[in-house]
Amino acid sequence: MSSSPLEVPDAGSARANRRILIVDDAASIHEDFRKILCADAESEQSLDSLEEALFGTTAAVRQAFVLDSAYQGQEALALVNQALAANAPYALAFIDMRMPPGWDGLQTIEQLWNVDPNLQIALCTAYSDYSFEAIEARLKYNDQLLILKKPFDHLEIRQMASALTWKWQLAQDVALKVISLERTIEERVQELLKVSHLLQYDALTELPNSTLLGDRLTQAIALGRRHDTQLAVMFIGLDRFKRINNALGYPVGDEVLQQVSHSLVAAVRASDSVFRYGSDEFVILLHDVQHPQQTQHIAHKVLKAISVTRHVAGHDLSVTASLGISLYPNDSCNAVELIKHAETAMHTSKERGANDFSFYTEDMNLRAQRQQNLESAIRQALDRDEFVLHYQPKLDLKSGRIVGAEALIRWFQPRSGWVSPVDFIPVAEDSGLIVPLTQWVLRQACEQAQAWRGMGLPPLCVSVNVSAIDFRQRDFVDNLAAILKQTGLPPARLELEITESVLMQNVDDTVDLLHKIKALGVRLALDDFGTGYSSLSYLRRFPIDVLKIDQSFVRGLNVNSQDAQLISAIIGMGKSLELNIIAEGVETLEQLAFLKSQACEEGQGFLFSKAVPPKDFAQLLQVGSPTLMPNP
Repeated sequence: MSSSPLEVPDAGSARANRRILIVDDAASIHEDFRKILCADAESEQSLDSLEEALFGTTAAVRQAFVLDSAYQGQEALALVNQALAANAPYALAFIDMRMPPGWDGLQTIEQLWNVDPNLQIALCTAYSDYSFEAIEARLKYNDQLLILKKPFDHLEIRQMASALTWKWQLAQDVALKVISLERTIEERVQELLKVSHLLQYDALTELPNSTLLGDRLTQAIALGRRHDTQLAVMFIGLDRFKRINNALGYPVGDEVLQQVSHSLVAAVRASDSVFRYGSDEFVILLHDVQHPQQTQHIAHKVLKAISVTRHVAGHDLSVTASLGISLYPNDSCNAVELIKHAETAMHTSKERGANDFSFYTEDMNLRAQRQQNLESAIRQALDRDEFVLHYQPKLDLKSGRIVGAEALIRWFQPRSGWVSPVDFIPVAEDSGLIVPLTQWVLRQACEQAQAWRGMGLPPLCVSVNVSAIDFRQRDFVDNLAAILKQTGLPPARLELEITESVLMQNVDDTVDLLHKIKALGVRLALDDFGTGYSSLSYLRRFPIDVLKIDQSFVRGLNVNSQDAQLISAIIGMGKSLELNIIAEGVETLEQLAFLKSQACEEGQGFLFSKAVPPKDFAQLLQVGSPTLMPNP
């Protein structure tokens, strides 16, 4: 084995594989190849130096070949195997056609290509043992084979060695690039599949989401149309699920959702599909429904599966759900409409009570359309200034003096007359219009209270109800401060009434927000107390000024002794926390007498006065006006 530099056809060949195997039974042939491919390095260098001295030329960069010898095909096979094992394969083999007594050239080539199909071959022959067609038909990789006729020219040998070893290197580079490209493509495909999965499946429950629901429902409708079959869409909404998140935290709520999703999948057939549609909402797609009444049995089964007691984080929890059903083709032939109709039916079930189901009817659609029309009318009413405020007096139960006023919104439509708050407030909350509506109420109430101050009327505190949606607006405190500044009303003359359910959402954030409101000087009242989940420990954290006893307890004083005990307990607890206590919904003398006996400080209700327009309320405040406190 020896080496010698030769000219390099390309700068990249410096890294090329130049290992060559000579396979011939004649030792003289091996010597000839070495003379041609491995000329003496010292003589080459002296010739280069002489040429540079005579002609001023720069010596060319030389490439080096490394030669190994084998005298029989079996020996060549052993060397090729060793080279592969050492991760140093040959790029080229010069193989003689006749090598008695062993394999001939073609058999040797076949054996070598069996173990190294990348090997380039130069077949050296002086005879016509095989025609070119026979060689081409017999050998597997004939594009890696060149035939060299003996006797051969030195230049031809050099050119062939240079070209075939370079061809081997290019083939390896291409193979590596292909492998790298395939790996990159595979990685990108996996990334795309992962992204596609995230886009179409819910991360928490691993159920398909609403995006995939639309596609699958559309496909199911197409199949139903082709085969004349029916299908059903079930829309499921968990009842009061936010209470679990608020009371026990979101990790517990997430685990409950995971368990519910498993229960839903187990409750339906393998051919049906379960989707997570919203935070606490699921959709079931039932295929091949034979009869609409068939879905009743499935609905009962689904509700039962949801309502089982679940042991989560040390708590035994039971959740219920409301369920709505729409049918193809009876209710619609459109995927979006079927989902919408099922959701409408679900809301109807919720209104009737928990743990129930309803089929979609056209009446529900008409009611939904009325709600949509009402939403549009609310928007227009805000623009046209159709809303007004009425004020209900709050009385000191000892003196009978008016000490406060609750601002209550009223709506008079020029065409249809007065619209009840019971009708439009829920629609405003669902649509988000409650936010601009509350801002309008706050501004109007502050302006009116400041106007009464300017009239020299007795001082009082005006209160405004704030919804959960209002309370969660990021700019709520800033807007409140701006309204107080613009109207000039002293902050202590404004009271915000907030329900327990609002306060118990994200308690830590709520406490922080309440303190920001208190920092403005605004009073805080806990409205509808007794109907929520707040405890004494929570009340101590909230910077509340007033407890309002819910009117349902006041109304029940005449018929339920437990309500009397509860009111007594609330009053006692409020006084222990140094809170002002007010009872709402006072309508009878008996209720008034009981509240006085329990030292309740304030009251409001129809027994004293209904909510009246600002002008009428101002007359109630006039000095010398008759007291609103009835005679016993």
